[in-house]
Amino acid sequence: MKTLAHISDVHFGREDPALVEALLQSITDTKPDIIVVSGDLTQRARKRQFRAARAFLRQLPQVPQVIVPGNHDVSTTNLLRRALRPLDHYKRYITQDLAPFFDDGEVAIAGIDTVRLLATKDGRINAKQVANAVAQLAQAAPQAIRVIVTHHPMDLPSTDLKNALVSRAPAAMQAFARAGVDLFLSGHLHGGLTLATSVRYPMPGYSAIVAHAGTAVSTRTRNEPNAWNLIQLTPTEIKIHQISWTGTTFAQTRTDPYTRTPQGWTLTV
Repeated sequence: MKTLAHISDVHFGREDPALVEALLQSITDTKPDIIVVSGDLTQRARKRQFRAARAFLRQLPQVPQVIVPGNHDVSTTNLLRRALRPLDHYKRYITQDLAPFFDDGEVAIAGIDTVRLLATKDGRINAKQVANAVAQLAQAAPQAIRVIVTHHPMDLPSTDLKNALVSRAPAAMQAFARAGVDLFLSGHLHGGLTLATSVRYPMPGYSAIVAHAGTAVSTRTRNEPNAWNLIQLTPTEIKIHQISWTGTTFAQTRTDPYTRTPQGWTLTV
């Protein structure tokens, strides 16, 4: 079994320092094998905010990290920088790699940058990015759990009429289904939830899992507490534990278990 810590929307510049320390301790206590950060490391893409985010990442357990940027990691106030060097601070302080890939034989994770200059909030995925991620995942062993990480959501509940999917998500999902992607991780919504892709994207014999992480330590909460996801993966079962701030500590508040079936990944009830 592999254990993955999935955090998102830390928004340094609007972080709660007490929560930062508690989050570091909470993640350390779970002893994850891999850490995924699905964007919005900063609030306004300023140098000092990226430096704080970098210091935070360095304090996490020393395991592989897969990190993608979010829309807040591109400046909305310095228009010249946004036009000419949109992710230069991110590349300098966090990582140069905008298409990160991790593969240990059991889990293969491909990260995709869904941030676009012409959109300050919503995201987009293009055919080149999809082809690159599919090629990366094709290197993995047949039995490996295949994971895609984006900041913006590839899928949402059918009842969500407020938030937007990644632009061109339906075409991308067709390719990801053929590649056998098992799990999609994202943030952006500042709310934690899971769902199966088969509702929005019905395909014979295919259903993947979507897991959104809440905002980990930001004061910008939206009707639910700060939270992160602890994910346990085996070839036949994936459990997504929501670890939420209770006011004094981070504690498990919900578990969504999924089982692999002939129809794809299905929530176990």
